[in-house]
Amino acid sequence: MSRQSLNWDDMYRALESFRKERGHCNVCANWEKNPQLGRWVAMQRYRRKIGELSAKCVDRLSKLGFVWSPTDAVWNEMFERLQAFRAKHGTCDVPSQWAEDPHLANWVANQRHRKKMGSLLPDRAKRLDDAKFVWAVYGKSKERGEVGKAAKPAPDKVEPEAEERLYLAGPGTYIQHDGSPKLPAKLERYIASHRGDFPPYIPLPRGPIVFQVGDDLSGRRRKITWSGKGALPELVHKFVEENGTLPPHG
Repeated sequence: MSRQSLNWDDMYRALESFRKERGHCNVCANWEKNPQLGRWVAMQRYRRKIGELSAKCVDRLSKLGFVWSPTDAVWNEMFERLQAFRAKHGTCDVPSQWAEDPHLANWVANQRHRKKMGSLLPDRAKRLDDAKFVWAVYGKSKERGEVGKAAKPAPDKVEPEAEERLYLAGPGTYIQHDGSPKLPAKLERYIASHRGDFPPYIPLPRGPIVFQVGDDLSGRRRKITWSGKGALPELVHKFVEENGTLPPHG
C-alpha cells in the first residue's frame, strides 16, 4: 500500500471522528482545530470535480455522509424531511399543496420534474427509489386535504390568494406572482395547458425578511433583505432554482 493511500486512510479516520463528534462532515477549509483536515476535505471535493478521486474513495466518503457541495446539503436536508413524512404517513406521496410543509411539497414536485426531463442525478434518483418515492401522479387528485384521501373536485380555475408565491412551471423554472388577477404570460400558458390547474408553489414570507445565501460549508453567508413585495432578489431566486426551496431566513 502506498504512503499516499495510508495518508488518505488516516485523514478519512480523522473525518470519521469529526462526524462522530459533530454529526456531520462539513469541515470548514480554515478550521482552526485541525487545518490539515479542513484542507483535505476541500481537496477531496476538488479531486472529485476534476475526475482524480477514485470511485472507491467517493463511495466511502458518500457513505459517511460527505457533502460534495452546498446544493447537496440542501438536497439531503429535504430528503430527510421526506423520510420523516414517510415515517409518519407511510408514503412519500406528499400532497401538492400541503399546508403543513409547502416547501417539501414543492421539492417533491421538483424531483418529479427533474426526473421527467432527465436532469435528476442518478444517485439522487436511486435514493428516492429506495425510499419508495412516488414518481407517477397522473390520474391522482392534485389537491388533498388529508394524506391519502382525495379532495372534492376543484372548479375549472381557482384564483390564487393575494400573496407572493413562486410557482413551479417546469424543472428549475419558477414564476413569481402576487395573487393579482393579471397573471404572468408563462403562468397563464401553464394553466391553459393543465385544465385550469395552477402549478405547485412556494409561499413567500409576508413582510420584510432577511435571507442568508452563501456557502454553507465554509460558514460564510450573505444576508439579503427583501421587503416582502416585488421581485425576489436575483441570488435568492437563483438559490430556489437550484435547490427547490427557499434559502435560510428569519
